[in-house]
Amino acid sequence: MKRTVVLVEDHEIVREGIRTLIEAYSEFSVIGEAGDGIEAVRIVERLEPDIVLMDLSLPRMDGSLAIRDIKRRFPGIKILALTAHKREEMVRGALAAGADGFILKNTSAPVLMQAMETILRGETYICPEIPITLLGPGFGNNQQSVLDRLTERELQVIRLTAEGRGNKAIAHELCISVKTVEKHKANLTRKLELDSASDLLSFIREYGLFS
Repeated sequence: MKRTVVLVEDHEIVREGIRTLIEAYSEFSVIGEAGDGIEAVRIVERLEPDIVLMDLSLPRMDGSLAIRDIKRRFPGIKILALTAHKREEMVRGALAAGADGFILKNTSAPVLMQAMETILRGETYICPEIPITLLGPGFGNNQQSVLDRLTERELQVIRLTAEGRGNKAIAHELCISVKTVEKHKANLTRKLELDSASDLLSFIREYGLFS
């Protein structure tokens, strides 16, 4: 049986190239694609693939937050972070968010297959180009960030806010009251150490939740 893959990459020509590489191997099948973080979460929710190839530099919601959202709801789905950069904060951020592996976009097809097979076995894969010293002494531990303190519902509120939805639209989407949305935003303000709920949009922009 083929293992199913969702491919997340905002550049269509790059996405097409990666899909061609993957489908040259009979073990894998690309069943869905997304061009931004919000779309990625929705497609994964609908298709529940075995593995997600996740670009980290995405519009609307960055890859690390999308990884965290997916892992919170579908911990069994394996996620391989894919990027053109190997900056320390990007590598550690992706792994702290829950990525099962990290590779660079200039990797070869055999290495990509090796990475996917490795994480499907439940192991972590870090491409050879990433020095282990870059990951710091905490690598392998459960690192926490401020976003780890958020509930699934709070992440949903953030995601919909990133789409530009107002409180009424968010309430309709989540089948809750406007008052409950306001309560969630108040909790977010406290947990994220913001001065007021109006600062939530600034937080979203800072974390790259939309372009």
